[in-house]
Amino acid sequence: MWIKICGITSAEDAGIAASESPDAIGFVFYDGSPRNVLPEKARDISRLLPKGILRVGVFVHPDWDFIEETACISGLDMIQWHGPAFPEDWFLRIEKLGLPWIDVRKVPPEAKEWSGPLVPFPGATHVLVEQSSAKLPGGNGQSWNYSLAAELSRHVPLILSGGLNETNIGEAIRSVRPFGVDVSSGVESSPGKKDRQKMKRFFEEVRRHGNT
Repeated sequence: MWIKICGITSAEDAGIAASESPDAIGFVFYDGSPRNVLPEKARDISRLLPKGILRVGVFVHPDWDFIEETACISGLDMIQWHGPAFPEDWFLRIEKLGLPWIDVRKVPPEAKEWSGPLVPFPGATHVLVEQSSAKLPGGNGQSWNYSLAAELSRHVPLILSGGLNETNIGEAIRSVRPFGVDVSSGVESSPGKKDRQKMKRFFEEVRRHGNT
């Protein structure tokens, strides 16, 4: 199963993540987040990572020039978009940039069933689903009824996110059967600081349940 470790802020944490051989790591380029990193720092960390691990940039601000510049400086392989809907002219610009992107969908806390589209927006290769929040963009460590995403998972390469950790990831995988999972705070000792043992146990659980 595809695994992404998001919110990497240091070379040390990147090394901890890399030791478990994830498919991707995520850098948050949002100044309102405790996991925010500068493009130059992300570039320096990226250079230390083994080949084969995707570098994903997480963006919120609707500023294409910033996204494009950051992608080039940081050496990104993929973009994850948490902001408002792409303006029409962005689809052409992201196509020109040549990077795949992850379309993020939000599940309202009061939702009883999946009510969103069953296809990604134009050009998106994956759909990431998490619970909407009045806090910061992203999952904010909030668990939710992951089974709501099961229907979407049958139609698109779905990445499950939001509140995942070593104790609930098994049930989440069994109920949704996603393409992949994305974790950040669930493998941290404090905001922006990864925990080696939590990460190890998370990977063990994902691989145990994801291969059944």
